[in-house]
Amino acid sequence: MFPLFYALNHIDIQVQSVFFCKIRLYIVHVLGLVLRYVVVLACIDRFVITRANIRVRSLSSIRMAVGSTMVMIVLCFLIAMHLPILTNIRNGVCGMIGLYKVIYSFYQIIVVGLLPPILMIIFSALTIQNLWRQHASRLSARRRDRNLMRMLIAEVTVDIVISIPYSANLIHGAVVNNSAGKSTKQIEIETFITFFTQFLIYITSVVPFYLFLCASKPFQREFLLLISRFWYQYVLRRVQVRPIREQTMTHV
Repeated sequence: MFPLFYALNHIDIQVQSVFFCKIRLYIVHVLGLVLRYVVVLACIDRFVITRANIRVRSLSSIRMAVGSTMVMIVLCFLIAMHLPILTNIRNGVCGMIGLYKVIYSFYQIIVVGLLPPILMIIFSALTIQNLWRQHASRLSARRRDRNLMRMLIAEVTVDIVISIPYSANLIHGAVVNNSAGKSTKQIEIETFITFFTQFLIYITSVVPFYLFLCASKPFQREFLLLISRFWYQYVLRRVQVRPIREQTMTHV
């Protein structure tokens, strides 16, 4: 996100170097994919650990989590390999060109905007169904399940709201690609909209924290407990008062 703000009052580096243009878009896109699909893996893990079958539950382990995460990261790098190959600088703009811009727009909607939320909804709903069966007679557990569902709905909704505008702006830019007949004001408006939608994509990584902090009371309690522990452990360190022992000083 820093290059976006830096480019507001300085020379945009990504339109000066083709390598930087390609590698920046590639890395940022891969990190966005990893961020979303890590949450998907977490939803799958929650579903597995709530299954009644012991063999299925045994799949939920640190070793399996690390392995699946590494495989997912490698797949994200491979899936996004088209970006450094097909992106380029044209007319002082670093981005997609021609037909690839349209294809990338639909790719963005499907792979980033729709698939992760759909997978999150499916596996989280199955998780809640498993918990509901196990805790049908326990009121506290049912409240926790409802809280989990509320957090899930909020996260998925925000993810869709953030992803769709960026994808829609890509489609608009691909369809209305001719800037010859546009006025300077119209070009400035479209540039600002592009900047704003990119900014929304970049803040996706921090939105869930504030979302859960506002929507979930258990999350609020855990967060306050964590802050208090940190405060007392690292800020207000206990001052150990040791008794002063008289020492005999021997002068030679």
